[in-house]
Amino acid sequence: MALRMTEEEFAEWQRRHQQPNSRVYTPQTLDYGAISGAVPTEERPGAAPTCCQPPKRPKYGNKRVEVDGIKFDSKHEAEYYQYLMLRVRAGELKSVLRQVKFDLPGGIQYVADFVTIAPDMMIEGVYDAKSEITKQNRVYINKKKQMLACWGIEIKEV
Repeated sequence: MALRMTEEEFAEWQRRHQQPNSRVYTPQTLDYGAISGAVPTEERPGAAPTCCQPPKRPKYGNKRVEVDGIKFDSKHEAEYYQYLMLRVRAGELKSVLRQVKFDLPGGIQYVADFVTIAPDMMIEGVYDAKSEITKQNRVYINKKKQMLACWGIEIKEV
């Protein structure tokens, strides 16, 4: 991919896009302890107490999990995050960015699960954790085509 940014632009991007519950990991900010296992979380923000209503079943049957204090929408996404963090620790990647927003024509946004930054500050890849069912979603397919046409970025489904 031809997207490149300087260290200063990367630091500025991190500062502007830092969200309270998402972290950007670099070799300097990593906890080099063992990767904790994925643990299902029962809490859902904004949901009524479980005594009042039964929990709503997710549309695609995914289970929310928490890894290293970060909440993920599925076990599959959490597992791929752990794989990417191993690549960061091995020095193959400089950083892994989560939930990166890309603007598309018509006021549409595509939110990538992971964007990986290579050691030379080039974007190594844009990844989306998808099951076989969610890969067939028409909205996702259209956004994937727009990302390729507008940004020249091919989304890698994992």
